Amino acid sequence: MHSNKTVLFLTARVPAPLDDGWKIRTFHLMQGYVRNGWRVDLLSYCQPEQEPGDFPELQALCRQLHLVPRTKAYSPMDLLRGLVLSTPFHVHNYHLQAMVDAVQEMATGQAYDLVQIEDVVMAQYVVPAMDNSLRILDMHNVESALLRRYAEKDGNLFKKIYARLTAAKLEGYERDVAGKFHKVLVCSVQDRGLLQDKTMSTPIQVTPNGVDCDYFQPLPMDPASKDLVFVGSMDYHANISGVLFFVHNILPLIHQKYPETHFTIVGKNPPEAIRRLTGERVAVTGMVPDVRPYLARARVVVVPLLVGGGTRLKILEAMACGKAIVSTPMGAEGISAKDSQHFCLADTAHEFAQVTIQLLQEPALCQRIGTAAATFVTERFDWRLITDDLCRSLSS
Repeated sequence: MHSNKTVLFLTARVPAPLDDGWKIRTFHLMQGYVRNGWRVDLLSYCQPEQEPGDFPELQALCRQLHLVPRTKAYSPMDLLRGLVLSTPFHVHNYHLQAMVDAVQEMATGQAYDLVQIEDVVMAQYVVPAMDNSLRILDMHNVESALLRRYAEKDGNLFKKIYARLTAAKLEGYERDVAGKFHKVLVCSVQDRGLLQDKTMSTPIQVTPNGVDCDYFQPLPMDPASKDLVFVGSMDYHANISGVLFFVHNILPLIHQKYPETHFTIVGKNPPEAIRRLTGERVAVTGMVPDVRPYLARARVVVVPLLVGGGTRLKILEAMACGKAIVSTPMGAEGISAKDSQHFCLADTAHEFAQVTIQLLQEPALCQRIGTAAATFVTERFDWRLITDDLCRSLSS
């Protein structure tokens, strides 16, 4: 397919390697444009030691790859500015003159058909040189809602107050900055509802997260296995709180029935609170090159998330692998699958344990749910389907 159209992606971090949901979504959207004949340029923040040559997969995908080094460190002064300035801390934290200059140079040097900005913190870089471009803001999460949920759950009073104040500022910023764009993309119907509640005037389109169904395919199940697995970036607060909740409140109930059950936590950068969970019946892997062997050994994949937003890519990947999944309603938010048919939902720790125990008892039930899950994901959430739909919507 040939279109000769050009798109500039602006991102707050480099969308490679594909080791978390944000990177996976951004990379596959870029790949979808290329597959539909678009030429893609990427301008991104990076870590100070990173260079374009560190990302061969992006160099192969992009016509141009430009990186702006940014040191990720919050000083007490930055946090204070977040309290006193009207601009939300998150937005202020991603402002660098070097990025202002880089955006201006790229936008004036090339008349882009489309400019796609990944995350609200980068929306500040829309410049007049982009006036003739179609402008899209891709919101991986509704950050203000995410912060409100965080504030409700956090026990630290200062963090709770700071999160509430920042959420209020972000809510206004999200509404105001959307006026610079022709379209806002969100990952789920729920996220679209959150933005519509803010009387946002910009059209909002649901472009869900997807899964690479060539890479994640149904895996054989070991009927003797009693292994449980969680997969997710362990430097993300929602995953940390969910895993701690599972180990302290749910796993002991499962061990009363099946003491031999082993739980594996798979994901990069586990903090000390997670590493301390390691024991005879709990393993913490850290970063792994391929999650599929861990999914293959699992009888049940657990998603005990208490906060969050968007669509859980790790659920979609596990479903594509034909695994039985137990999730909180929050963990499965944004996926229009049916409870007890494509996955199992559980509200409380007791419910979560009981449903997991049932799946450990019944291999045939696991097989039936896993098969239905794989079919469901292949028909609705393959990245090729999602990105082809997006490109069609932009051409109409």
